Amino acid sequence: MKNIIFDLDGTLVDSLPGIERSARVAIAKVLPEAAVPDLRAVIGPPITAMFAGLWPEMPREKMERLVEGFRAHYNAEGCLSSTPFPRVPETLARLYSFGWRLFVLTNKPEAPARRILDHLGLAVFFTGMMTPDSVEPPFLSKPDGARLLAEKFNIGPGEAALVGDGADDAASAKACDFLFIAAAYGYGAAAGASALRVEKFSEIESLLL
Repeated sequence: MKNIIFDLDGTLVDSLPGIERSARVAIAKVLPEAAVPDLRAVIGPPITAMFAGLWPEMPREKMERLVEGFRAHYNAEGCLSSTPFPRVPETLARLYSFGWRLFVLTNKPEAPARRILDHLGLAVFFTGMMTPDSVEPPFLSKPDGARLLAEKFNIGPGEAALVGDGADDAASAKACDFLFIAAAYGYGAAAGASALRVEKFSEIESLLL
């Protein structure tokens, strides 16, 4: 096993501040009467699914305006508010130096995901990244994205560990027969049920080495 696949939000980076900023801007324009809910518990799915879960009865046209407003602000400004979790750069550098191939699997669109990694100086460590819009047609679920990444980079069953904080990350690992490591410090409570878990990012090194 010489491959590690990382979720982005809640695993590599704390993206909540930027998502909240951009959500506030979009909500103020489209739903000025609505209060901004606590977003920590719902981060992870694509933004359309996140907003649909918060406002399931919202008309389609208004939902499209909300998503469009969020993406415009997030791609321009909000994504740059993401910060790496403690010891992420140092741990990635050590894993990279030991010859591991590192990948990112995220529900975030490719443009802001790449901008975050470039802005934080993390892009240099990764062999590849899979986002919904990096393939055509876009993948509809994270397990589908994991299968596409495995196929593209020739990663067979049992040849990778997948680190993430959400239930969809656990499902992605299961779909490809990868080892799943729960990022217990992240947003997704479902990931904490995993038998293998890390309370802080730097523990990944000792767990795998």
